[in-house]
Amino acid sequence: MSKRTFREIRNKVLKELKDVKKCSYGYLERKVNTNWQTIRDHIENLRFFGAVEISGGKINITDFGIRIKNVLI
Repeated sequence: MSKRTFREIRNKVLKELKDVKKCSYGYLERKVNTNWQTIRDHIENLRFFGAVEISGGKINITDFGIRIKNVLI
């Protein structure tokens, strides 16, 4: 089995955030089936572009993030 690409992991993260709206790093780690460092790196990348917000240890998807996910599907 080959490694998943950056794009595949990012799409799974966005899909989970779109379904749940607000969740923790641990929740994403279990749902996306990858380690916390990878989740952290992807969330920081998405936060840089304004697709997610982090408040109180919880990750929220923004309206812009939902539009990005709809385009990527």
